[in-house]
Amino acid sequence: MKKKKAIGYILSSGILAASLGFGATASFAESTTTPNGPWVQDQQYLSFESLMSNEQLEAKLKQIEQSSKGKMKLEQFGTSNDGYPLYVAKLGDNNPAKKRVLVYTQIHGNEPLGTEAAVELIQKLSAGGKEADSILDKVNVWFVPRINPDGTANQYEGKPFPVRYSHQTWNPEEIGLPADTKAPWYYNAEGSERAQNNNGKVVYGIPGFDLNRDFNPNYDFNINDEIKKDPQKVANLLNNNNTNNGSQASFVFSPETRALTKIVKEFDPDVAIDLHHRGFNQLSEDDNRSVSIQLLALFTTKTYVDPFSGKVYKVDPNVETFSKKVNAVAYESLQRGNSSYGAIQKYPQVNYPGSGLGAIQLNGTATMLIEIKGQTQTLGQKQNGMLKETAKVPVMAVLNGLADGSIENADPAVYDAIPDYSLPVNPGGNK
Repeated sequence: MKKKKAIGYILSSGILAASLGFGATASFAESTTTPNGPWVQDQQYLSFESLMSNEQLEAKLKQIEQSSKGKMKLEQFGTSNDGYPLYVAKLGDNNPAKKRVLVYTQIHGNEPLGTEAAVELIQKLSAGGKEADSILDKVNVWFVPRINPDGTANQYEGKPFPVRYSHQTWNPEEIGLPADTKAPWYYNAEGSERAQNNNGKVVYGIPGFDLNRDFNPNYDFNINDEIKKDPQKVANLLNNNNTNNGSQASFVFSPETRALTKIVKEFDPDVAIDLHHRGFNQLSEDDNRSVSIQLLALFTTKTYVDPFSGKVYKVDPNVETFSKKVNAVAYESLQRGNSSYGAIQKYPQVNYPGSGLGAIQLNGTATMLIEIKGQTQTLGQKQNGMLKETAKVPVMAVLNGLADGSIENADPAVYDAIPDYSLPVNPGGNK
């Protein structure tokens, strides 16, 4: 395994009080009112008009490329199962001496604000200026906005209904496996998603995968090759609950995850940033502030052995330490006064070698999860401007820290001291 200093991010949807200039000092103040409450009501109309459709995203990226005067290069690197193009926006000159940052977003279709924030970051860095130029002088950055366009464009009863999952049907015979072979554990066979405010569920009827469980630390893994060699071995692994679960790497069945894996292998990033959303939490029994983001530095806690090659994967201690430094930088970037934006917890510890950052971290890249509160079924487009800023501030802090080298001086103990996940709040009130 290579040993290198690197970072990965997952960002969700959080809150920031005011739009910040990238070079400005953040100043936060607790809001005194919460019009219509912090989340949508059960019968409230869910509005998504301010969120970019797949077509609008494509047009915006092309417009930024055209106006960037060569600073940003846009390339299609793959296609979703439904036929939507997957794009990577490349910034920098690919000087191998520079740090390399990969930012990818919206692997879950109902988590859109990471994409919205990433596009604004692309525009900022493409436009130039003192801060942008100082970053790109030392760091190459690739953005992959929206890995799950199918889930993003999902509809129910003729209306937009973004969902977590991709659109893809499990058909084992089609890929050379016995007809009774079980689907991967992260397959959503009925095509369902949590209903508004998480009250029950909606069956929209299109099967799909949780793409953030469909990765493998072996970047060269090809399920079709393994099926050709020994289809019964593959079937046995899928049919056994001890080997078909979240503690195991996946078989990379989806075109979206295969495409992203190729990008990761090509770019060999020092930094991988994945932007997500999560639910709602209260900071503590003594502090009723709503948690704005949750952070996590480690995505696998156990050694993983590839059942096909026998290769052993484990997180390098130096990578874990550097991951904590990156998390510390993000944490401190939002600590301004006693606002909700500094109300931060650790995300629950996971062991997911089949997640995007889990697989990447096992290849020597330090990782960081930023989970910012709210999803489309609980927020619609409420607080979009503030939520985007909450994502952008820590990302820019990390980019600046990499560019000027200050991230090396971050204290991993700051991350260790972040309060653990606790006190989830259900917006719908159901148990």
